Amino acid sequence: MNKNEQVVKINFFKKIWYSITQFEKYPLMATEGLGKAIKYLIKLTAIVSIFIMIGSLLQMKNLVDELAKYIDEEIPEFSCLDGNLSMESKDTIVIEDVQYDIVDKIVINTLTETQEQKNEMEKNNLTVGTTVFLFKDEIILNIKTENDESVRQVFTYNDFVTSYTGQYIEKFDKTDFVQYLKSNKMLNFYASYGITVFISLLILNIIVALLDSLEIAILGWITTTIARIRINFVAIYNMAVYSLTLSMILNILYIVMNYFTDFTITYFQVAYITIAYIYLAATIFILKDDLIKKMQEVEKIKQEQLKVREEIKEEQEKKEENKEEKKEEDDKGEEPQGSET
Repeated sequence: MNKNEQVVKINFFKKIWYSITQFEKYPLMATEGLGKAIKYLIKLTAIVSIFIMIGSLLQMKNLVDELAKYIDEEIPEFSCLDGNLSMESKDTIVIEDVQYDIVDKIVINTLTETQEQKNEMEKNNLTVGTTVFLFKDEIILNIKTENDESVRQVFTYNDFVTSYTGQYIEKFDKTDFVQYLKSNKMLNFYASYGITVFISLLILNIIVALLDSLEIAILGWITTTIARIRINFVAIYNMAVYSLTLSMILNILYIVMNYFTDFTITYFQVAYITIAYIYLAATIFILKDDLIKKMQEVEKIKQEQLKVREEIKEEQEKKEENKEEKKEEDDKGEEPQGSET
């Protein structure tokens, strides 16, 4: 690129608008390079991740409220002193209908003290998925797969409470715990949870978006091959990134809709890719039409040039003929003069 050439810079929001409404702008945005396209994709992915994080926060808030209500109404009185949990009930409490995707089952028994008793309790209650065991002096998180493989994590009550509250609490009972779940003190937990979820989602969604755009670019390359139009693959990939715009915005609307309804679209991912491919294919065929028009214009120019050349040639031939005729006339006009005697 020459130094004198002006680089056309398109801001983020204009790119969103152009990506949805103006196919003819795709080649212009693609010329900004792969780096600008990736930056655009990351920004758009960050917006999607924010909406998903907000939804996850709302679900967590509802879960905590339901947990507080369930503990208040269904769990017997309990207290925790210096890292040891005690409960009035002598029976094992098993909660299987857990309204949380990460946890499938909760088992509470504060009478088990020896390791043999804990192992027996785990063996009898372990199911496929995530099971949380609340014993007298520790919390055990056991994740079991369908292949009977399991991952076991152990936490003390002091460590667990400190990690969520940010402070050491020597003693609390059922009332304190329920009030804490309903209080503004949970804001630190929600903030930490939201940041963690956002970072995880952002990394995951960027990887997925890059792979999706690669899939669409490959489909676009196949389309260019069929359409017999030459386009650099990097340029196709750049345009594939912009073609994802409408699909990602529809994904945001779908996420918001799921906050308030149970409506689901079975083949949403298929529609997600299809819409993006339609945008890219439309751009490719517009480019082909433009190329055909330019070729037709070039052909017209060539024909005009050929016509002009023929006319110039005819004129030159006429001039040559005129010169020959004039020369012949001049030769005829000159006669030799004789001498007188």
